[in-house]
Amino acid sequence: MGMEELSRAREQELHDLRLELKRQIASTSSGTPRHTALVQQLEALDRDNNAAQDRWFRDLTREYPLHES
Repeated sequence: MGMEELSRAREQELHDLRLELKRQIASTSSGTPRHTALVQQLEALDRDNNAAQDRWFRDLTREYPLHES
């Protein structure tokens, strides 16, 4: 499996996990410890994903610097 396939598989896995967390959040009473924990998990997943995307972009621009035209 190439890097592109791995990237797509990871994106799909994250997408599925986010959907499952959102489904669980929607079906859990607001204000309960479980609801709070699920919301925190979703927020942490989003932060981790954003950080990974930032690292990927920094690595890319380090290897291929952007130039103004």
